[in-house]
Amino acid sequence: MQIRVALLTFVIFIAGFALAQQSMQQTQQSMQSTGMQQPMVTNPEGANLVTAPALPDCFTYALERGDPKGSGSVMLIKMSSGCIVPRHWHSANEQITFTSGTGQIEMQGEQPQTLSAGTYIYMPARHVHQLTCKDSCTLYRTIDGPNDIHYVDAAGNEIAVATALAAFGERPGSAAAQK
Repeated sequence: MQIRVALLTFVIFIAGFALAQQSMQQTQQSMQSTGMQQPMVTNPEGANLVTAPALPDCFTYALERGDPKGSGSVMLIKMSSGCIVPRHWHSANEQITFTSGTGQIEMQGEQPQTLSAGTYIYMPARHVHQLTCKDSCTLYRTIDGPNDIHYVDAAGNEIAVATALAAFGERPGSAAAQK
């Protein structure tokens, strides 16, 4: 009799465990299909930094979350001292939080602003700006739409990537090259 009770208890335990596992998998699938995401914590030291052909090679980034070609994304960005991203604008709103280093932001119609750890910047879509890293900059950038960049000259006319970067002695990064 004791063996039957123990065996029945074991079978009930296994069945309960299997149901709980199935329920957890269904919840995860539901969260993924509805766009809900799991919480996350990342560490900048372990980031897989890459360059991009539309940005100077002194500018590296890692995608933290989201879809840079779609509805928005968050990126960890590191810029070496002296790095300049010339006058440009984006199709979507952009937010930047500086975490280390010093830099400067020049936004159209505004005085240049010094950036340091803790500085927060918001730029509406199509707002022309230029970012300069003075001393080893690390920042997080959130964009609420497709990640694009449109370089412009002093008159506001759109110019080619190579032309914009060459004016500051910068060269384009290679397509997703690891740094």
